[in-house]
Formats: sequence, C-alpha cells, structure tokens
Amino acid sequence: MASSNVQLPKMTEGYLGPQAKFESYGLSLVSHGHPVIYMQDDQPEVEIILGTQPGTRITIKLLSYERKQECTEYCLIRALGPNYLFLIRPPLPGFYKFQIYALPKDEAGPQMLGVYNYLIYCPGSFGNNPFPKQYPPWKDGCYLYEPISLPKGIREPMVRFKLLIPKARDVQVKVAEEWNPLEQTQPNLFEGLVDFSQGYPPGSKAKINCKFGGNNYSTLLEYSL
Repeated sequence: MASSNVQLPKMTEGYLGPQAKFESYGLSLVSHGHPVIYMQDDQPEVEIILGTQPGTRITIKLLSYERKQECTEYCLIRALGPNYLFLIRPPLPGFYKFQIYALPKDEAGPQMLGVYNYLIYCPGSFGNNPFPKQYPPWKDGCYLYEPISLPKGIREPMVRFKLLIPKARDVQVKVAEEWNPLEQTQPNLFEGLVDFSQGYPPGSKAKINCKFGGNNYSTLLEYSL
C-alpha cells in the first residue's frame, strides 16, 4: 500500500521522534531514521534497531492507536552488542504507537524516561501471534535466536532453543514441571532441544529460567502453550 494513500492520525505536537534526553543519553537510530514507519502488505514484522551506550536500561510500550489499548506482547526486545533490536509483529491492521524508554547505568531510580516515539502503520492482519513474555532480567543484554514464538497446542518432538544470556551460569527450559537443561556451546550462548511431543493442557507455560549466582533461578522468558 502506498504511504501517500494513508491518512495519518493527529498526534500531539512533539510526540513523534526524539525526546528531550535522546541525545544526552547517547542514543542513536540504526535502522529507521524517520518516526513514521509504513509496513508493506506482505510484511508481517518490522525490526527497529536502536544504538545505546553500555549499561543503558531499556523498556518499551506498543499501543494500538485505534483500539486505545496496550499490546506490548507483540514486541520482542533483543540486544546484541551496543544495539537493542525491537521486533514488532502487529496483530491487527491500523496504527501503532511504539514508545522507547531508557535510563543510563549511572542514573539512579526505577523510572525510565521516554526517549523516542514511532508511529507504525500495519496494512493487514497477519494473525494473533504474540512473543514470549519478557521479564526485566531479559532486557539486560539478552538475545533470543529461536524459538521466537511457540504455537498453541505444540506437539513437536524436537524444538531447538538458542539464546545469548550474558553472565549466565545455568539455563533451563521448564515446561510445566519438567526441567530441560541447555548446553553452553560458547561463552554466554546456550542451546538445546526440548521435547513437546506429549502435549500440554491449554494455559501451560514454558519458561526460560536462568541461574546467575547462588542457587536461585530467575525467569527471563515465558511462552504460553
């Protein structure tokens, strides 16, 4: 669909683009230099890449403009080196406000500040396919290679998991009450196969649990089966 045929919604002046702290936080636009993004008719996903300074904390919000509701579960946050990558998979046609929040490592306080706002136009419906739930420890420099999602009612015998998790000592995939260890194949890189062939009741969860220190595991990702 040509962008010229799409009527942009009214936005508050100054909402789109970089916000007050964008430059002083040392952030940069790696992939999309314009705050309005038009997805193509055959494009179910778009990936936005943001350059950051080491130790910068990041979080996001994805909101449907027409439906006035948050749908952040349709964005997967991943980090590689100094860059944060946001893979966005809108569930329905329409406009989406994508808001990025940040806080440098040397600034105290839990409240992150809005640093950049995009407006994304999705022309079609590509199905309801959310990403796994991402807990705060996941946003600290981790990267998910596969699987980026798991279908409802999955019964595959060998599903490959591959994740980059800095400083991890042990990584396990917990499906219902079963623990499946992943092998560390390179520094910070964990891989393995998990058997889903027996099937699990609706509402079951598959969790990526990680041990950084001590004996306690932290949940990083959670898939709904």
